Amino acid sequence: MMKKFLLIPFLLFAVLSMAACGGGSDEPFTPEQPENPGSGDDSDNHPDTPAPGGNGRYLVLYASRTNNTERVAQLIQTTLDCDMLEVEPETAYDNDYNSMLERSQEELAAIRQGNYPPIKTSLENFDDYDIVFVGYPIWYSSMATPMQTFLHEHAAKLAGKRIALFATSGSSGISTSVSEARSLCPDATIIDRTLLLTSSGLSQMATRVPSWLEEIGATREETESPGETSMKVKISVGNRTITATMEDNAAGRDFLSRLPLEVTLNDYNNTTEKIFYPDPALTTEGVTRGCAPTPGDITIYVPWGNVAIFCKSWSHSDDLIKIGRIDGDGIEALNIGGDIAVKFERQ
Repeated sequence: MMKKFLLIPFLLFAVLSMAACGGGSDEPFTPEQPENPGSGDDSDNHPDTPAPGGNGRYLVLYASRTNNTERVAQLIQTTLDCDMLEVEPETAYDNDYNSMLERSQEELAAIRQGNYPPIKTSLENFDDYDIVFVGYPIWYSSMATPMQTFLHEHAAKLAGKRIALFATSGSSGISTSVSEARSLCPDATIIDRTLLLTSSGLSQMATRVPSWLEEIGATREETESPGETSMKVKISVGNRTITATMEDNAAGRDFLSRLPLEVTLNDYNNTTEKIFYPDPALTTEGVTRGCAPTPGDITIYVPWGNVAIFCKSWSHSDDLIKIGRIDGDGIEALNIGGDIAVKFERQ
């Protein structure tokens, strides 16, 4: 528990507590890769200004010491195209996992005495939001302390608002943190349906998040610019323009989020495919694998992380994920030898 073990009984208690509640951080199953929010020079950060989205009806608040809760928050934000704000502690947590566990225990004990650890995130008002999404890791069965502080400090401003809770944990349930949220924000409405992703269920994030949003009635708002929500893509090849339709899955939406994009499509396997390597690689979590490509199919080859646009048919592969298809006979524009410079844009 500590770098220097002082009391064996205390160590035993800590180990048993971690086993019972799935660890002390939002990514206890990979504690060797912690994220250290709030570290470094904060002079350019604006913790009271949400990252804006096109849909002003929703706000995603999240606290994440590692990247699990952040990834869920980002998927909600991308799916709804809404505002998002990270709740950060005033002092960043130690990169050392055991030190972080010790601090989290101390802060949880302090909260039980009415003393909330300071945070550096605040928000003036929530007037424009229909639903406020509140996401956090579960620490020792409780809501992570930075989020508890945020809700405590903003309880009056959240009065009358609908709050949707989502959480990540090693194995703990969410019920204790739901009770904490109701106690911290007694005048808000906590939506009964919550989302919990444990270590065994995190790989299902891409399907479970949209399903949960649908259950609670949170939908992406159509704007005056339908191209922003369309799955259609314009591809410029020299003097010719062709179009494609992307799949409505996590990988297809990730691709769309990166447009406009100019790349060189490299010829592969005698013009069987035109490929390029997105950086970083497109998300594939939760997306169904397996594809027998035909001319025009846009795919991801998972082992390498490259996008492959097929100009010729190929045999079925469990390592391929279909993320879109060139419309009509547009693949003819790419079915030529050599590398090709192209530009992808939303249509």
